[in-house]
Amino acid sequence: MSEENDLERELPATQRKIEKAREEGNIPRSKDLSGAVVVLVGLGCLFVFSDFFVEQNKDLMKQALTLSTQDAKDPARMGAAFVDLLLKSLLVLSPLLIAVLVAAVLGTIAVGGAIFVGKNLQPKFSKLNPVKGLKNMFSGNAMFEFAKAMLKVLVIGALATVLIWGHVDDFPRMMTIPLPNAIELAAAFALRDALILTLVFAVAVSVDAPYQVFRYLKQLRMNIEEIRREQKETDGDPHVKARVRQIQREMSRKRMMAAVPMADVIVTNPTHYAVALAYRDGGGAPRVLAKGVDLIALQIRELAAQHGIAQIEVPALARALYKHVDIEREIPPSLYGAVAKLLAYLFTMEKGQIDESVFPSEQDIPPGMDPGPS
Repeated sequence: MSEENDLERELPATQRKIEKAREEGNIPRSKDLSGAVVVLVGLGCLFVFSDFFVEQNKDLMKQALTLSTQDAKDPARMGAAFVDLLLKSLLVLSPLLIAVLVAAVLGTIAVGGAIFVGKNLQPKFSKLNPVKGLKNMFSGNAMFEFAKAMLKVLVIGALATVLIWGHVDDFPRMMTIPLPNAIELAAAFALRDALILTLVFAVAVSVDAPYQVFRYLKQLRMNIEEIRREQKETDGDPHVKARVRQIQREMSRKRMMAAVPMADVIVTNPTHYAVALAYRDGGGAPRVLAKGVDLIALQIRELAAQHGIAQIEVPALARALYKHVDIEREIPPSLYGAVAKLLAYLFTMEKGQIDESVFPSEQDIPPGMDPGPS
């Protein structure tokens, strides 16, 4: 079953899975790249500071080989001289040590970036399982890494042989010149050849970084079921979300129905639409307190009847208000004229002097505002 799942994992990992793997300390690393950077920087530092290192080492050797009678007779002075020599040696090597340290850090985080995961420091007894260790030792990736290491050894070894063979004629000549000159010449040959070998090694392992990233992303590949499960965890269960939306709609409907008694007039069409309008002097334009169609419209009309709120049938205006005005929002300026006539007509109704001349008509609704009968 696990093999089938591995075969089915053909979809790239989501950003969430990559971030989760990173949080657990699972990131790509290229040991070959970091090793090549360390060696290259170390040799480069030796090449740049070679004169400095040679001169300082001469002074240190003179100090180490120079021994006074007082120092030889006093063990305490011998210890102090040794500590002084050790501190000077570290000071001389400090440029090289700092450069190698920085190179080691940068070479390591070049692929995968910097990360610290505390739980990785906790002991895991599962790593002591010999069966699992043997399985990892003979896995396909382990065999590939072994073959890659052998290939590097063969290539670097062959190149080193060629470079050394190129100096065969120089070895007899070095035996005929003064010792300091011979040492300087040998050091120059060794440093140059080491730089060449390191550069070739760096070029050879430069493909390891993209390979490690490719292998890392391949290990994190997902199948359809895993992506669906992750989406469910991220977005929530669709059934739960649907239930939440239903509850939110019910709560919104209850708040809307609770505002109906505060309306001044209910505009209907007469059965499909119902819109509750409220207007207060000095309070801005009229606002829509509630609106609905069919069953909700019926509930709005029934609630308005219970509270003695006037209901006026203006089909075109009711449809326009329902479509273009949200709840708790003021009516748009394009409907000011029609609503003003409606309120004027309502005022004549309340006074018992109904004036049909102020009743809004379809011509009072701007073109495109009325969606038409449903």
